[in-house]
Amino acid sequence: MPGLRTILVPFNNTQPTTPAIDAAKKLAAENGAYIEGAFCRQVLPIIAGEGITLPGDYLAEFEEEGRQQASLAHQKFDELVKSHNIPMSDIEGEGLRAGWTEMIGTGPEGIGEYARAFGISVLHRDLESANVDWKSTAEALLFESGRPLLLVSNDVPETIGRRILVAWNGSTETARALSAARPLLGACEALRVLAVEGGMTSGPDVDLITSHLRASGFKAEAVKRDASGSTVGQTIVAEAEEFNADLIIKGAFTHSRLRQLVFGGPTSEIFNHAKCPVILCH
Repeated sequence: MPGLRTILVPFNNTQPTTPAIDAAKKLAAENGAYIEGAFCRQVLPIIAGEGITLPGDYLAEFEEEGRQQASLAHQKFDELVKSHNIPMSDIEGEGLRAGWTEMIGTGPEGIGEYARAFGISVLHRDLESANVDWKSTAEALLFESGRPLLLVSNDVPETIGRRILVAWNGSTETARALSAARPLLGACEALRVLAVEGGMTSGPDVDLITSHLRASGFKAEAVKRDASGSTVGQTIVAEAEEFNADLIIKGAFTHSRLRQLVFGGPTSEIFNHAKCPVILCH
């Protein structure tokens, strides 16, 4: 699909996972996109100061462990793309294909910068694990790439983008997310645009944005919900489940990131509780 034909699947010092590759293929297969796995290998920061030294054998051991993890990640990625019938090739090739790259010491911010070259990034969020490194990677992708991010949990639905829920709040971020996901709208079978009372910002209301979507040829319906007795994020998640959505489209961190980290917010709640895939933009 135009605009989403190069897909980044980053692994920030973590091993490739089946849900990430599964979701990437579902986005790529219809129009033959390029999927690139990117492993970011960490290095020890240089610490300067009187009396501070690190033994050479420790540094060598850390470096060797990093190389082994990168090698394992590459092997795992090759196995996963092979099991998904995705041939290995390069970005200049044609049809559905995958490639691999290794980054050293750049961390989440470097991954976010690298993602600027791609149409979309796909990140697996492991909601059952205590490891929350994926959140720092997700935030870096949102704040540094200027591109959409697709978050998927352990259970990837059979389709992504056939039943779409747009969590509309009138914001610039949500408008950007809707625009980024536009290639998916043409193939969707049901499109619901949700406005939650108490969650709107200054901007077009849900009826106006829905009328524009219909004028653009999309079969969209507008719905309004009251979040009384719940939160905006919980209302969005509940609506997605009731609608049987296989994709949520939402702006990320409409309010300040610090405010959401301290007080929570719809983005944070969807990060932690949405069961279906979510496309986010900041």
